[in-house]
Amino acid sequence: MRLNKYLALSGVASRRMADNLIKAATTTVNDIVITDPAFHVKKDDVIRYDGMNIKINQNYFVIMFNKPLGVITSMHDPKNRPVIADYFPKKMRLFPVGRLDKNTTGLLLVTNNGDLANKLMHPKNLIPKIYEAETDSLLDAKIISKIKKGVFIGYNQWAKAIVVNQKKIKSRILVTLQLHHGKNREIRRLFNKINRKLFSLKRVRYGDLELGNLPLGMFRELNKIELNKVQKSIYG
Repeated sequence: MRLNKYLALSGVASRRMADNLIKAATTTVNDIVITDPAFHVKKDDVIRYDGMNIKINQNYFVIMFNKPLGVITSMHDPKNRPVIADYFPKKMRLFPVGRLDKNTTGLLLVTNNGDLANKLMHPKNLIPKIYEAETDSLLDAKIISKIKKGVFIGYNQWAKAIVVNQKKIKSRILVTLQLHHGKNREIRRLFNKINRKLFSLKRVRYGDLELGNLPLGMFRELNKIELNKVQKSIYG
């Protein structure tokens, strides 16, 4: 097994982050500092990260979290802003699966398995995500078609989404959108390009997992059926 994968399965970091940690000479194998992420680890090797023995985490879990407004999708923040780690027990070593920007609420998956988080985030899996966007006016057929084909949002990037539904709630319109990719602030940039105000944005579904009535700021562990759905989204 590659050393970077071993660190990820041990809950130290995602595999991508593990590459950087290993190159920074933080990891030893049988008391020898190894800086090659691809170094092959054998079954009886003793691996230490930052001076502490680490072992592969055989019991992983995935948590569904309803992220509140104003909270950053990170376990640490140098500016001491609210982060998702504030909502979990301090001893839990967790990795968010993807990101929701500070002003987006809703369904965020978190796990203690860095390798699993990395697989779920990989673009090749194209896991559909459903969002509810509160805006100022109905989207007409021309705009809906344009969004489906793709809208240039700058920095050599295009945003694509399927408008699943839209309904009027008092003076505002609630638009339900399905996306497969998750570019940085993609929906916000998209609405800016089509000249629509975006009052709020909430993710309500990730693959086959629905947020349901999970209260804001609360979390729950996925059950076995839901974990199987997560595995299926990766391996088919």
